[in-house]
Amino acid sequence: MLRFNLPGGGKEFLPATFCRQAASGAREWRFKGWAAQRPLYGLDRLAARPHAPVVVVEGEKAADAAAKLLPDQVVVSSPNGAKAAGKADWSMLRGRDVTIWPDNDHEGRSYAAALTKALRGITKSVRIVASTPGTPEKWDAADALAEGWDRAKAEKLIAAAVPADASVITRPGAASGKGAEADGRGRAITC
Repeated sequence: MLRFNLPGGGKEFLPATFCRQAASGAREWRFKGWAAQRPLYGLDRLAARPHAPVVVVEGEKAADAAAKLLPDQVVVSSPNGAKAAGKADWSMLRGRDVTIWPDNDHEGRSYAAALTKALRGITKSVRIVASTPGTPEKWDAADALAEGWDRAKAEKLIAAAVPADASVITRPGAASGKGAEADGRGRAITC
């Protein structure tokens, strides 16, 4: 995933995707977005530590920062951040303890709500960092790292997370995310 910070303050993403051409079967890297049920950002970290607690943040930049602050946890995100929670394949979090650390804004709260819904019946538990007192609008894990937060301060924030509504996260029969083109297991997407 390539991230471009635009002059006006916005950002743009261009995913590089390993594809299999339908006609020839040839495999190659292409600048092509994923279909729905995208692989998680940080999937390699998740696979390397199958029993570690998981922190989900909003976006790749925040995931890299939170991974530095929380070395005992696995940090992942849905590719493309706040509006993509429903487009990711969360099945890789099956049976895991998950804490959601959203950005400090309306979009972050919406992301946490959508993610809680997406994790129904998949995870063992879900907690949410409900607030980050004294932080400005849009503040996230990348800002925490830039401000000099250390491991102890980040762990304290995660420990203060509150349980998500049990009726939302424990409903049996939730979607598993099967049928995704990008299954997170190294198989190529058809171009």
